[in-house]
Amino acid sequence: MRFNIELFMCLAGNLFSMYIISRFFSIFFDTGASTKRKWARFSCYGFYYLLNSIAAFYFHWPPNIILVTNIAGCVLVAWTYSGQWKHRICAVLLIITMSIVCENAVYYYLSSLHIEHIDLICILSTNLLFFMLVLLLQKAIDLKYGEEFAFLEWAAVVVIPVCSLFVSVIVLDDCKDEITVLIGGISMILINVFLFFLLNRVHKMYRVQLTLALLEQQNQAYESQMGLLQDSEERITSLRHDIKNHFLVLDQLAEQDDCGEIKNYIHSLMPLAETQQKLITTGNPIIDGFLNMKLNEASLCGANVKTNLKISKNIPIAPKDMSIVLGNLLDNAIKALSLCKQKPPLLAVTMRQEPGALLIEITNSYNGAVRKFGNSFQTTKFKKDGHGIGLKNVQRVVETYHGQMEIDYTEELFMVKLVMFIES
Repeated sequence: MRFNIELFMCLAGNLFSMYIISRFFSIFFDTGASTKRKWARFSCYGFYYLLNSIAAFYFHWPPNIILVTNIAGCVLVAWTYSGQWKHRICAVLLIITMSIVCENAVYYYLSSLHIEHIDLICILSTNLLFFMLVLLLQKAIDLKYGEEFAFLEWAAVVVIPVCSLFVSVIVLDDCKDEITVLIGGISMILINVFLFFLLNRVHKMYRVQLTLALLEQQNQAYESQMGLLQDSEERITSLRHDIKNHFLVLDQLAEQDDCGEIKNYIHSLMPLAETQQKLITTGNPIIDGFLNMKLNEASLCGANVKTNLKISKNIPIAPKDMSIVLGNLLDNAIKALSLCKQKPPLLAVTMRQEPGALLIEITNSYNGAVRKFGNSFQTTKFKKDGHGIGLKNVQRVVETYHGQMEIDYTEELFMVKLVMFIES
């Protein structure tokens, strides 16, 4: 019976290890592949699983030989992912190192506690600790690339595996028979896998909602631009329709030699030649849309709006990326203008295209309140969730184009300067 119990725990633990390794490789490599490559990857995981299980349990190979089989299995699996071999080797070395550290730490700690079912609980505890470290690594790397996580999500990454470890070490060891330990251990594995599977699904849905919000923001910019263009076209059409009559009136006044009335009549016609809103027309629809929409909002806040635009209509920057940069920076600026006590507040937008680079500078008045955490600027809004896309994502977009972003401020003005390198 003991033979079967150890066999089941060994198989379950190794299967959980394969899942952890797949989560680890998904951090560093693109999981997308052709059907043929996916089957090859699945086969390699299956071979690695069988090799590791047979070597550890059936042949009882020494730890050094099992370490070699683990390295060989990880290299075989890494081969199925797209990437340079130096990155694959680094990933294999990292995952093997993490596995060894977790196994040794757990074994020495459990030995000091004189655990009765040490073999079974050691397999389970090692995998749970390994799983938690991989999840933390995944969150840390995602955070570096602009992902934002709620505190509860970070807490779940630590609390769920730690509680499972506690149950494994304290509760399961008090069980009288190994069958109960086996059932409890497998239950802990399943709970962790399914809980974090659900958390991943929820996070993916959240990212989809952010993408939809971004698309909605782009659509609003396009609609605003189309509305402004239509309004301008209607005013020009109306002016053309009435211009003959205006010329007739001026001709009659000229025959009467009434210069004063001619001047008054011309002055009365001047507003007809002006649009209600200053129309930005760079030729780039996404830039024109955002600038016209956001600058009009700033004007409604009573701001003194200044623009200096020297760009072409064909800037090789993806509309999604341009939306993130302009949408977030202008939203932040307009929010600061609405809270500013200085009258009238200032909003200055400069965009300049140079050979191989695009420079953007946005300066706005603000109320002097700045919150920083390290090198990061924090929102001063009372409700911090759901406002804008975030300066971190702007930074991520800038880094995508190998650029830099600088933030500076005085007591009255807040300035964001960034440069993105583009094809000439």
